[in-house]
Amino acid sequence: MKKVSWMGNYRHYMILGLLLLVFILGFYGLGSIYVLSNINSRTVVLNDSQFNTSLISRNPEVFEIKAVTKLTNNYPIFDLQVQDHNKIILNVPDHSYTGFKIGMLHLDNNQMSVIAENVEYEITLTPDAKQLIYSKLGSDGESLGTTMYSLELNKDLKQLKDNNSYSKIFVDDERYLGLSGSDMILTNISSGEVQQLITYDQLLELVGTATGSSNLNEITIRWDILQKSGQEKVCFLAEINNGYGIFEMDLKNLSKVKLVVKGEQSNQFLVLNNGDLVLQGKINNTDGLFLYNQGTSQFKLLKEGNITNYALQSDESRIAYFMLNSNQTGDVHTAYLENGSLDSDTVIYQNIHSVQTMKWHEDDLFVIGSQFSKSEIYRFTF
Repeated sequence: MKKVSWMGNYRHYMILGLLLLVFILGFYGLGSIYVLSNINSRTVVLNDSQFNTSLISRNPEVFEIKAVTKLTNNYPIFDLQVQDHNKIILNVPDHSYTGFKIGMLHLDNNQMSVIAENVEYEITLTPDAKQLIYSKLGSDGESLGTTMYSLELNKDLKQLKDNNSYSKIFVDDERYLGLSGSDMILTNISSGEVQQLITYDQLLELVGTATGSSNLNEITIRWDILQKSGQEKVCFLAEINNGYGIFEMDLKNLSKVKLVVKGEQSNQFLVLNNGDLVLQGKINNTDGLFLYNQGTSQFKLLKEGNITNYALQSDESRIAYFMLNSNQTGDVHTAYLENGSLDSDTVIYQNIHSVQTMKWHEDDLFVIGSQFSKSEIYRFTF
């Protein structure tokens, strides 16, 4: 049987992508700009007159924007985590080109401090936003394992025994789910216990059974957690053959995988507190943002268009999404998600290039636009 790694050889593609990036940047002589100590960036706090006049809203009084901060950088950003209103954690290219660098950026004074160098792509915050979990690399590019870092003490706390897992997601305050080698594992950051849940081959077989497919060679996984009525379940999006499926698995009973919905294409989904799904993709030949009701097994189109990214506020009251235009720029929208519909849909910013990440933190919406040689960070405060 052919052995296939998780997420389509995730690490190999990341390494190849990094090498391609290095080649392009080197060709244009931009290599030196990525040393964090020499960042040439600019923060702009926009006045009301600069962004309110461009709003397109059915009720402009609903979304009152108190402030917008824009930071322009001469380096790309690959990942973003938000600690609070002022502090964000970034994953950017390492000047050594052997990995990535993690930095803490203070938006209000535009100061960057280095947390770790020569690390892998992924960074994960604990639910209380007090610790950061990342994986170090040696000088030869080999993994040195997973480290937990204290953002309060500004130092590494301990090594975790998860064998350098990736695609991490916390299932509660102390445990995170991840992929390590050929296994799905559950790691407890307090006790250090690592529990092997299921192998890739076993999950592949369960997905095949759920979809009635016997010839699956590979699946690509993206997670979300459903915790309701004392249950502990994980939902995951799996690209299968020429389509996709969203599946549900009970972490306390791993003998069966349930197919929740199957469709043409999807890149992102979130599980609501009531068990319904918000997903972006193509349904019945229509591109857009959809709501899937698990009780009725019905889709509802929330917004039609080429939507490439979205984020939901923690209380599920507000949603933000990025609508790509024909000229490869796009607009950032915000709306209320009420009774299965978008209300007071508002364009809060126009003509942004390549939005990669959107995250809510309380009343702040953070948006990252990143290209090969530059990036922009926006903070919208409502």
